[in-house]
Amino acid sequence: MIEICRLTKRRVDPDKKLPRDLEQVKLFYTSIGHGVGTVDFVEKVMDIEDEDYFNIIENSGEYTQFKLGNLSKYFEIEVYKEHVQKLKQDMGESELKDLLCSLKEGYFVIRKPV
Repeated sequence: MIEICRLTKRRVDPDKKLPRDLEQVKLFYTSIGHGVGTVDFVEKVMDIEDEDYFNIIENSGEYTQFKLGNLSKYFEIEVYKEHVQKLKQDMGESELKDLLCSLKEGYFVIRKPV
């Protein structure tokens, strides 16, 4: 099963005094490479069977095959707004295409759990 997650960035105002618990969250995210005061929120928005996903890729153009076709190799693919603009023209019709084209902020992550 392949997971499609939507990520958006939310900022925590670094000038405000945070409660102790939230300050610990901020420190944790900062220590693993995120910018100070930035926390990423993940929301799973779709599951898709492996076979259905790869059928979509096979029935799409060259860019889609390049961008989305290496999921088995890398296990995670990020799709930003600039990718969606190219996929919109190149990708075969599907629920996945409709979802990707609905991107207004943030980005998508397509994951194949190991």
